[in-house]
Amino acid sequence: MTQPSPTPQAVKRLRALGDRELLAFFNEVTSKTSRELLKVLPSVDGFRKDSAASLPKRKQALLHHFLKKGGAPKANKEHADLAYYYLWRAWAEQHLKDVEGLAAMLDAIENATAKDHPQVVADQPQAEIEALFRSLHEQSFLNNCAAETIARLLQFSPFETTDTLERLVSSAKPQVAVERDRALSALPKRLQGHEELLKSQQGDVERLSGEVARLAETVTGLVARPAPVVEEGVPTRALEAVLAELAAVRKEFETHGQAVARVSDAADGRLKAVERSVADLEALWSDTEDRAGKHTAELQQQLADIDERVGQLGQNASPAPVQTEAPSVASTPSLRVVPLEQRPDPIKALATGTEAAALLTSNYAALGLKSPGAAVFAEEVLAAVVTGRVLFLKGSFSTELARATALALAGKHVVRARVPVGFVDAATLDTDVVAALGKQDGMIGALVLERVNNAPFELLADAIADLIRDASVLVVATLADGVSTFPEQPLYLQLGPVFDADVLDWSIFPKANAVVSAGALASLDPRALSMQLSKGKAQTEELLRLLRKDRSLRNPRIERTATAFMSTLESFRTSNAPTSLQSTSYGWLWPFWRMTGLAPENIEDELDGGRIDSEDHVDTRLQLLLDLAGIRRE
Repeated sequence: MTQPSPTPQAVKRLRALGDRELLAFFNEVTSKTSRELLKVLPSVDGFRKDSAASLPKRKQALLHHFLKKGGAPKANKEHADLAYYYLWRAWAEQHLKDVEGLAAMLDAIENATAKDHPQVVADQPQAEIEALFRSLHEQSFLNNCAAETIARLLQFSPFETTDTLERLVSSAKPQVAVERDRALSALPKRLQGHEELLKSQQGDVERLSGEVARLAETVTGLVARPAPVVEEGVPTRALEAVLAELAAVRKEFETHGQAVARVSDAADGRLKAVERSVADLEALWSDTEDRAGKHTAELQQQLADIDERVGQLGQNASPAPVQTEAPSVASTPSLRVVPLEQRPDPIKALATGTEAAALLTSNYAALGLKSPGAAVFAEEVLAAVVTGRVLFLKGSFSTELARATALALAGKHVVRARVPVGFVDAATLDTDVVAALGKQDGMIGALVLERVNNAPFELLADAIADLIRDASVLVVATLADGVSTFPEQPLYLQLGPVFDADVLDWSIFPKANAVVSAGALASLDPRALSMQLSKGKAQTEELLRLLRKDRSLRNPRIERTATAFMSTLESFRTSNAPTSLQSTSYGWLWPFWRMTGLAPENIEDELDGGRIDSEDHVDTRLQLLLDLAGIRRE
């Protein structure tokens, strides 16, 4: 079957309606699921093909094809025509569901289009179209549809509105008459229901009549019973007394019956309220048990980690000396900021982001990172540096990568510091770094902060924020892996991404005698570095939805930092593989979801095996992360 394409007259009519009326018509289709609509609507950049969040954007894209002056490209036009006809037919099947044979008549139009008019858009199977609307006209007098619904179907149809069709629509039965006749047709059923109710109550009336007759016979027998001495008027008085007693009993019975009915209704209401309360308490108790179990498991794990660290420290500690004099003051480890070892190689001045990315790529290749992964990672690192000035590296080559990154961007103005276990005071970190860097001559400085998770990151976060705010300094931090380290936490992501270097494509046999080169940047402003190479716009709505997934509380600082990174990378990167959302998932979404305990099945559903929003490219880094965590489905 071939779906009819809108004729030029139909397209002109639809354009005259405007985007607001067309969008309202699209939104009236509610019987089809989101996945069925996503199969036919035009795709948009920045959203996965099956993302329900893209429905409003895709409907706008369909409107664009109809309202755009000059028309759309042929391929896009054919797809848009198919999508519009699908929505129009879905509307008809939903709002004319009582019409007999509707699907068959629509199929007849499609079959006639495929057979008689395969290539001429302007010519349509007019006989089948008129048969459809003639049938709707007849069905309106059977109260299966109304003239207003038929008129709306014709108004938004892809067909030409001929005089015959307009005459059929205008002479159909209006909505008011249809509703009135439907109400009249329902009267016999209502009368039959009342009649059946009267019949059911007739038995009760007969039973009560029998009871009254029995009481009357009893009274008559009592009156007729002979008595030795009966004064005149005694039978009459006795009968009146019995009748009065019966009336009192009946009145009391009715009073008790009403009271019982009221008590029964109140009891039913209380019982239903108790049932609802019990159900709510059961749900609350189940939720409380789940949360308590989760928190208990987390506390037990943290206690086990603390016990293990205490045991490790106890094994390494030397016996305490015997105290013979006044107790000595305990000392705490300090953070030493020292210059990074310099090589006599010349330092290259970097004027643009392209030059900086090229030097980063060269340094990463010297460390053994394969191409094209080295260039992709260099772009991501540079985007993180110019947006937040902080990035975190983890993995077996994290220290080498951090130093090579700092040398490529800051040249001779590079210092390093290694966070010792037990470090508790970072109050002077920013001033120590500025003093160690010395005079920068308008160039960018860099701090390589190694093993930041040897101490609680709350001690370092504010000092790092002060440093990058008050000085022209970038910070490349590394995360260690050992028994003395602290768990990763979302506070890292408020400053910059966390890149896992172990999932990058490393060469087993790197080039011999390869050395890293030094460069020098004078600015970290993307505009000063001419990083606006593309006019592409990042689809940040999808990123924000993913960052807020299954969370009752949002973190606006992480959202701001991640969105800035994604937008900068989108405008700087000229290739489409990987996408900016895939890169942001590597540096932000994956570590954020793992830190916050998002369910593995939800992570796999969103990452889609590494595809995210790309139809063609699978990010092997995300794929490997899913494999290492054991949550990727085949």
